Amino acid sequence: MRVIAGMYRRRLLKEADKHATRPTTDKNREMVFNVLGQFFDGGTVLDLYAGTGAMGIEALSRGCTRATFVDCDPVAIRTINDNLESLHVSRQAVAVIRAEAEAWLSANQTERFDLVFLDPPYAQEAVPATIRFLAEHTMLAKDGIVVAETDRAFQNASDFAGLARYREIPAGNSKFAFYRWGEQS
Repeated sequence: MRVIAGMYRRRLLKEADKHATRPTTDKNREMVFNVLGQFFDGGTVLDLYAGTGAMGIEALSRGCTRATFVDCDPVAIRTINDNLESLHVSRQAVAVIRAEAEAWLSANQTERFDLVFLDPPYAQEAVPATIRFLAEHTMLAKDGIVVAETDRAFQNASDFAGLARYREIPAGNSKFAFYRWGEQS
């Protein structure tokens, strides 16, 4: 697993125990960033259910200035910290938090993010509740985007309290749904 583009391009990332996490493949990560746009001019990213931290690290590599990584698994937290350390990412640019996603969101409702990645375990149907929470508490910036990775068979809703799905892309066994404020397309 590697960083695809930006300042950390081609740098390898450590993978956590494959039984504990399901990292987004390099190919799928590249596809997501092709949809989002190649590079960012600042902005904050939330990598929720972060696993290896690859999505948030990719966003930092491409120009986001701040990333928050949240995962409840101690192995995942150790992997994220190892990856950030190996890339020499400034600790002032990141927060790595061991917590259940729902509890962290509830305790941090005043936070605002430009980009949110959701990749919960497929067995959990946390995506709808999480997107609804982000919308109802306006944790997503005005021009922000939520990217949710789910099992391919999962039926993503088209709208959550004003956050509308504007694109959905199947990729292997996964599916990526993109949400932003406004009208559905």
